[in-house]
Amino acid sequence: MFTSVEFFCGLLMGLVLSLSLYYKIYNQLNNINQKLETIIQAIGPGKFKVKSKSAKLLSERNYLEDIEDLWKNFKNLFDKKSGLDSDYSFNKLATEIRELREEKGVAASTLKSFYQRKTNPRKRTLEAIQEWIDKNKETVNEDVSSNNNDM
Repeated sequence: MFTSVEFFCGLLMGLVLSLSLYYKIYNQLNNINQKLETIIQAIGPGKFKVKSKSAKLLSERNYLEDIEDLWKNFKNLFDKKSGLDSDYSFNKLATEIRELREEKGVAASTLKSFYQRKTNPRKRTLEAIQEWIDKNKETVNEDVSSNNNDM
Protein backbone atom coordinates (compact mmCIF):
# COMPACT_ATOMS: atom_id res chain seq x y z
CA MET A 1 0.00 0.00 0.00
CA PHE A 2 0.93 3.61 -0.45
CA THR A 3 1.92 5.71 2.47
CA SER A 4 0.46 9.15 2.83
CA VAL A 5 3.79 10.74 1.80
CA GLU A 6 3.92 8.67 -1.41
CA PHE A 7 0.29 9.49 -2.14
CA PHE A 8 0.83 13.26 -1.79
CA CYS A 9 4.04 13.10 -3.84
CA GLY A 10 2.16 11.30 -6.61
CA LEU A 11 -0.69 13.81 -6.39
CA LEU A 12 1.77 16.71 -6.59
CA MET A 13 3.57 15.18 -9.58
CA GLY A 14 0.21 14.66 -11.35
CA LEU A 15 -0.76 18.27 -10.69
CA VAL A 16 2.58 19.58 -12.01
CA LEU A 17 2.37 17.40 -15.13
CA SER A 18 -1.24 18.37 -15.85
CA LEU A 19 -0.47 22.09 -15.46
CA SER A 20 2.53 21.85 -17.76
CA LEU A 21 0.45 19.95 -20.32
CA TYR A 22 -2.32 22.58 -20.04
CA TYR A 23 0.07 25.47 -20.64
CA LYS A 24 1.75 23.69 -23.54
CA ILE A 25 -1.63 23.14 -25.25
CA TYR A 26 -2.76 26.68 -24.40
CA ASN A 27 0.40 28.17 -25.94
CA GLN A 28 -0.01 26.08 -29.10
CA LEU A 29 -3.65 27.17 -29.48
CA ASN A 30 -2.65 30.77 -28.84
CA ASN A 31 0.01 30.57 -31.57
CA ILE A 32 -2.51 29.07 -34.01
CA ASN A 33 -5.00 31.82 -33.15
CA GLN A 34 -2.40 34.54 -33.80
CA LYS A 35 -1.49 32.99 -37.15
CA LEU A 36 -5.16 32.86 -38.17
CA GLU A 37 -5.66 36.50 -37.21
CA THR A 38 -2.62 37.45 -39.29
CA ILE A 39 -4.00 35.56 -42.30
CA ILE A 40 -7.45 37.13 -41.93
CA GLN A 41 -6.01 40.63 -41.68
CA ALA A 42 -3.80 39.98 -44.72
CA ILE A 43 -6.84 38.96 -46.76
CA GLY A 44 -8.83 41.92 -45.50
CA PRO A 45 -11.49 42.58 -42.92
CA GLY A 46 -15.09 41.83 -43.78
CA LYS A 47 -14.26 39.00 -46.17
CA PHE A 48 -15.32 36.34 -43.71
CA LYS A 49 -19.02 36.58 -42.98
CA VAL A 50 -20.81 33.71 -41.44
CA LYS A 51 -24.33 33.45 -42.77
CA SER A 52 -26.49 31.41 -40.54
CA LYS A 53 -29.83 30.05 -41.64
CA SER A 54 -31.69 32.38 -39.28
CA ALA A 55 -29.88 35.43 -40.66
CA LYS A 56 -30.86 34.42 -44.16
CA LEU A 57 -34.50 34.06 -43.13
CA LEU A 58 -34.55 37.54 -41.67
CA SER A 59 -33.02 39.20 -44.69
CA GLU A 60 -35.13 40.93 -47.29
CA ARG A 61 -36.23 38.99 -50.32
CA ASN A 62 -35.27 39.99 -53.83
CA TYR A 63 -38.30 39.95 -56.06
CA LEU A 64 -38.69 39.74 -59.80
CA GLU A 65 -39.44 43.08 -61.44
CA ASP A 66 -43.22 42.60 -61.68
CA ILE A 67 -43.47 41.41 -58.06
CA GLU A 68 -41.21 44.27 -56.98
CA ASP A 69 -43.61 46.75 -58.61
CA LEU A 70 -46.57 45.05 -56.94
CA TRP A 71 -44.77 45.20 -53.58
CA LYS A 72 -44.04 48.92 -53.97
CA ASN A 73 -47.66 49.65 -54.85
CA PHE A 74 -48.88 47.46 -52.00
CA LYS A 75 -46.56 49.10 -49.47
CA ASN A 76 -47.43 52.62 -50.60
CA LEU A 77 -51.16 51.95 -50.54
CA PHE A 78 -51.05 50.21 -47.17
CA ASP A 79 -48.96 53.07 -45.73
CA LYS A 80 -51.45 55.63 -47.09
CA LYS A 81 -54.44 53.75 -45.68
CA SER A 82 -52.79 53.27 -42.29
CA GLY A 83 -51.84 56.96 -42.33
CA LEU A 84 -55.47 57.94 -42.91
CA ASP A 85 -56.79 55.48 -40.31
CA SER A 86 -54.60 54.76 -37.29
CA ASP A 87 -56.61 51.58 -36.55
CA TYR A 88 -55.93 50.13 -40.00
CA SER A 89 -54.05 46.85 -39.69
CA PHE A 90 -53.10 43.71 -41.60
CA ASN A 91 -56.14 42.03 -40.03
CA LYS A 92 -58.45 44.67 -41.55
CA LEU A 93 -56.62 44.30 -44.86
CA ALA A 94 -57.11 40.52 -44.75
CA THR A 95 -60.83 41.04 -44.08
CA GLU A 96 -61.11 43.44 -47.04
CA ILE A 97 -59.42 40.93 -49.34
CA ARG A 98 -61.65 38.11 -48.06
CA GLU A 99 -64.75 40.20 -48.81
CA LEU A 100 -63.38 41.29 -52.17
CA ARG A 101 -62.57 37.73 -53.24
CA GLU A 102 -65.82 36.18 -51.97
CA GLU A 103 -64.46 34.47 -48.85
CA LYS A 104 -61.20 33.31 -50.49
CA GLY A 105 -58.83 35.43 -48.48
CA VAL A 106 -55.22 35.74 -47.50
CA ALA A 107 -53.92 35.42 -43.95
CA ALA A 108 -52.92 38.63 -42.20
CA SER A 109 -49.54 37.10 -41.36
CA THR A 110 -48.90 36.45 -45.07
CA LEU A 111 -49.72 40.05 -45.92
CA LYS A 112 -47.46 41.31 -43.14
CA SER A 113 -44.60 39.05 -44.27
CA PHE A 114 -44.95 40.29 -47.84
CA TYR A 115 -45.04 43.90 -46.61
CA GLN A 116 -41.82 43.25 -44.69
CA ARG A 117 -40.26 41.41 -47.67
CA LYS A 118 -39.88 38.19 -45.70
CA THR A 119 -41.73 35.89 -48.07
CA ASN A 120 -42.26 35.05 -51.71
CA PRO A 121 -46.03 34.81 -51.89
CA ARG A 122 -47.94 32.34 -54.02
CA LYS A 123 -49.56 33.34 -57.28
CA ARG A 124 -53.03 33.33 -55.69
CA THR A 125 -51.83 35.70 -52.97
CA LEU A 126 -50.27 38.04 -55.53
CA GLU A 127 -53.51 38.07 -57.50
CA ALA A 128 -55.50 38.89 -54.37
CA ILE A 129 -53.13 41.73 -53.48
CA GLN A 130 -53.36 43.11 -57.02
CA GLU A 131 -57.18 43.06 -56.86
CA TRP A 132 -57.08 44.90 -53.54
CA ILE A 133 -54.66 47.49 -54.96
CA ASP A 134 -56.82 48.02 -58.04
CA LYS A 135 -59.96 48.48 -55.92
CA ASN A 136 -58.42 50.78 -53.31
CA LYS A 137 -56.00 52.89 -55.33
CA GLU A 138 -58.71 55.25 -56.56
CA THR A 139 -60.40 55.39 -53.14
CA VAL A 140 -57.23 56.39 -51.33
CA ASN A 141 -56.34 58.96 -53.97
CA GLU A 142 -59.81 60.52 -53.56
CA ASP A 143 -59.46 60.53 -49.76
CA VAL A 144 -56.03 62.16 -49.93
CA SER A 145 -57.19 64.83 -52.39
CA SER A 146 -60.31 65.62 -50.31
CA ASN A 147 -58.17 65.90 -47.16
CA ASN A 148 -55.82 68.28 -48.97
CA ASN A 149 -58.77 70.38 -50.17
CA ASP A 150 -60.13 70.64 -46.62
CA MET A 151 -56.91 72.26 -45.40
